[in-house]
Amino acid sequence: MASRRPVTSLQSRQSLQTMAILALSFLCLPARAAEYQNATEAFNVGAAYYNSRNYAAAQEPFEAALELTDDERMKLRIYRALIASYRLLPETDKMYEAVEYVVTNSDRDAEKSIIRRSLLSFIHQRGKTNEAIKRYEDRLKEKPEDFTSLYLLSEIYARLQMNPERSAELVERLAALKLDQGKPVDVRTSANLAQQYVRARKYEDGAALYETIAPQDEALAAWHYKEAAAAWLKAGNKEKALAAARKSAESEPEKRSELLVYFWHRGLADVFLDAGDPAAAIPHYEMAIETTKIEGYLKSSRERLDQARAQAN
Repeated sequence: MASRRPVTSLQSRQSLQTMAILALSFLCLPARAAEYQNATEAFNVGAAYYNSRNYAAAQEPFEAALELTDDERMKLRIYRALIASYRLLPETDKMYEAVEYVVTNSDRDAEKSIIRRSLLSFIHQRGKTNEAIKRYEDRLKEKPEDFTSLYLLSEIYARLQMNPERSAELVERLAALKLDQGKPVDVRTSANLAQQYVRARKYEDGAALYETIAPQDEALAAWHYKEAAAAWLKAGNKEKALAAARKSAESEPEKRSELLVYFWHRGLADVFLDAGDPAAAIPHYEMAIETTKIEGYLKSSRERLDQARAQAN
């Protein structure tokens, strides 16, 4: 009899484990089933999975919540959450659906920009850039003033396809569409257009646009004047480059991040030096050196500082 007790004890433990597993499975049934009383209940189940970072499990209850609601704000919340689930899928159609809904319906420019970057990362990782371009080019053929297609496609051309000419064309259409709708063209959109002009080697157009938007946002004025100065220098107009650089230096200093502070000082210093004012370049090279610990940046900035000091003397 004594020899049988360990077997009985093992069997008991196995039985308890089986019961525990069954109990857990029953607890999880509402999350797997499509039977919810309302959209809020389904959303809350999805949110529980989402908050525990189980995005795959969150997909089903979130999609059930979509079917159970006609409220646009609720749908916006659901699609925002579903993006994390759809990033895990091998196919792309659901990711497009979620991103397009958020971009179309959100009233927050910062959110639209973040969601757009998320889509670009998704299609780049899966090698679907050409697929995305075809999707939105086809849509624009049917509806040339489709905001969402213009917004997404302009960035795909800028970041993934490296086609600044086409990107600039689409951003121009996007800006015109906003004006037609009575909406102001925001600084972010204009800065993107100026950037595409510069990338397309339309330096004067880019510089002029940077100078136009610089006074519209005090926090970004220094950066935009610096970009204008660099563009004027590339256009061969040293006089306008120096004028824009001095406006940048007189503006509220760049302070969004340590790296951007470095690039601002370094960019201004390069313009001053290359446009013929080495004395003005020296303090900006010194500040750039103080701001970074990246060895490559330090080395090149010190070399340029030595050039500025030599020319100033």
